[in-house]
Amino acid sequence: MKERATRWNEEWNDLPEEMRRFATRVGPTEDHVLILGPPGSGKGYLARILHELSPRAEGPFVPKNCGVFTASLAEAQLFGHMRGAYTGATDSKPGVVEAAEGGTLFLDEFGALPPTVQAMFLNFLETRQFNRMGSTSIRESDARLIAATNRDLGAAIAEGKFREDLVARLSFYYEVPPLRERRGEIAGIVDRYLRANGVRLELTGNAMLRLRSYEWPGNIRQLLHVLRYCTRFAEDGLIGADLVEDGILNQQIVAKGSSEEVATRPVPKSDEEMKRELVEALEATGGNKSAAARLMGIHRSTLYRRLERFGGRLVD
Repeated sequence: MKERATRWNEEWNDLPEEMRRFATRVGPTEDHVLILGPPGSGKGYLARILHELSPRAEGPFVPKNCGVFTASLAEAQLFGHMRGAYTGATDSKPGVVEAAEGGTLFLDEFGALPPTVQAMFLNFLETRQFNRMGSTSIRESDARLIAATNRDLGAAIAEGKFREDLVARLSFYYEVPPLRERRGEIAGIVDRYLRANGVRLELTGNAMLRLRSYEWPGNIRQLLHVLRYCTRFAEDGLIGADLVEDGILNQQIVAKGSSEEVATRPVPKSDEEMKRELVEALEATGGNKSAAARLMGIHRSTLYRRLERFGGRLVD
């Protein structure tokens, strides 16, 4: 069974032993599964492994993010619709339940499933039967469900926002740990990323130490973004610790900026203020530009642009 998972992805050996044990025991069953864990931790990857280890491996693997469902169209997304079922339904179309016939249906962000369709989906899990929206004809699908969420379903159940009996229909549960608890995987992830993208770069020892010491609040997804940044800006065939730090800072700024309202953003600084701040940061760090950029909370590339703008080297 393990060979079936590794035939398409060599990450298997880097996975925590507990995760491998869960996959080899539960993958070959027909039971529905719930995968818990923080965003970017690899829940989708585990779902794919469970599919590859199952008797359904030759069947379809159909992923769908419940977070994109609207309350009005969730039923059509899941079960399909007939022509004229709602405004804009110009053709009949199958839903993901039907598309996953004979295979695996992977519903990510399962906790976001609208309450209006939770009862319908529970009925499907119990009977394997459903109706397309706008039709009374009964259809069947034996799709296996693998659901994933980063939400606290216990709290949602207590608040009456999620059905307890729907969660109870999922036979096995597994919580994927965050990357900070799986630091042994980082070197393998880095190596595979570089090879998969045809990048001939080496990491310095300090760069790898920085990757292994960082807390990775965005988990594997954040690590991949940082690696993408590093491969774009690496020089002389090396990725050093300073470049890794720049990539981490880049992600922190992007994440912070995407979560802030425009009204809360600070008033832009004047040229004189930026110049004075730049001089002070360079003096405080002895002219180390990477350290100065970190001190100022900006990208190193931004610091270089400001240096050019204000007349090159400001500190000898």
